[in-house]
Amino acid sequence: MATQLEIKKRRPINKKEAKLFNKLLTEAHDFSFTLSAGKYETAKSRDFDVIIQKGYIFALLLGDVAHLSVRGLLTHVLETGWVQVDMGAIPFICNGANVMAAGINDVSPEISKGQFVWIRDENHHKPLGIGRALLDGKEILESKHGKAIKALHYIGDKIWEYGVKD
Repeated sequence: MATQLEIKKRRPINKKEAKLFNKLLTEAHDFSFTLSAGKYETAKSRDFDVIIQKGYIFALLLGDVAHLSVRGLLTHVLETGWVQVDMGAIPFICNGANVMAAGINDVSPEISKGQFVWIRDENHHKPLGIGRALLDGKEILESKHGKAIKALHYIGDKIWEYGVKD
């Protein structure tokens, strides 16, 4: 099991933060969010802030961008912001590897270089992780080698494990 994620200053979000987080998540995912004060918490880790729902990390606050965690993605069906990988890439992604262009077989058309994206499998379209696009969507599909997505979070990492009881 991964070592635990160190979370500090955990507290309920207020109305102003709920409004901001809804705005940031809506911008990132083209989906309307309705986080409300008191039902979600915010906290700080060493590298980023998080939004916590029912004891689990729901979203990451990465600078001025909010992005759902894998657990957050499992509770919301999103139509945009995805990169799809073939089944052979899944074991590598679930071990924290960057996503190579050769393993990607489809992308959401609006993907641009530098954008935070979520990685899904080709069969069930379930989220496997999140990362940052190193190329535009069209370039990802045209490329047959090299890194396409810098991995940030994946199933089984510290963020995924946070809140899980042994």
